[in-house]
Amino acid sequence: MPDSSTPHYATPIKATRRRAARIAPAALLLVSLTLLLTGCLRTDISLSISEDDRVSGRIVVAQLADDEESLGPQLRVQDSLRTRVRVQPWAEDGYVGSDMVFNGLSFADLRQLALSTSDVPGNFDVRLVRSGSTVSLTGRADLRNAPEGSDARVSVTFPSNIAATNGEKTSGRTVTWNLAPGELTTLRAEATYTDPNTRSFAGWAGFMISLAVAAAVVVGALAWFNRDRSPKPSELMH
Repeated sequence: MPDSSTPHYATPIKATRRRAARIAPAALLLVSLTLLLTGCLRTDISLSISEDDRVSGRIVVAQLADDEESLGPQLRVQDSLRTRVRVQPWAEDGYVGSDMVFNGLSFADLRQLALSTSDVPGNFDVRLVRSGSTVSLTGRADLRNAPEGSDARVSVTFPSNIAATNGEKTSGRTVTWNLAPGELTTLRAEATYTDPNTRSFAGWAGFMISLAVAAAVVVGALAWFNRDRSPKPSELMH
């Protein structure tokens, strides 16, 4: 799950699909979510990236209720992700909508969240690209059609200190963007940590080396215990 901060409010989302490409030897994550932009809106998106390139997080999207029966924007998720993604109703301070919580998703899984939709236009998209040991986040939030009084927040936590960003670093590893209605905002952040594929190979190589050393020790021990212990001719003469 994201950092210790728990989203307290949010705006509507609708997902816009984009292509996810693989940049060898790294993976490209493309998540497109479309924001619902009718009425006074709130959006709170929190993502947390693990050292294994798994992403957990929470998305809350809501709008000011028109009446007591208003449900606000509704997020949906594919059946294939239902064991790791939970969507439930959300209501606070007169706002109603959806609360989506997900845990341990791969980059490919997150791409499927682009199918989580609601009813009105606008868009938000994020790309996470790994190139060697560097992971870069790029994206944009388009609130040009959002009504006055709307607000949105995007927060991303990396597994290592953030090297560069155009957002506000709320800690060494967490960056936040507070988005204003009527604006198109670009998102950018970069952190460096070991590629999990490289780490797995290094661990396997270390295991094989240890196994080879252990085998050499065993062979040496067997050779010592099975050595010829019969007296040599020179010893018999004495």
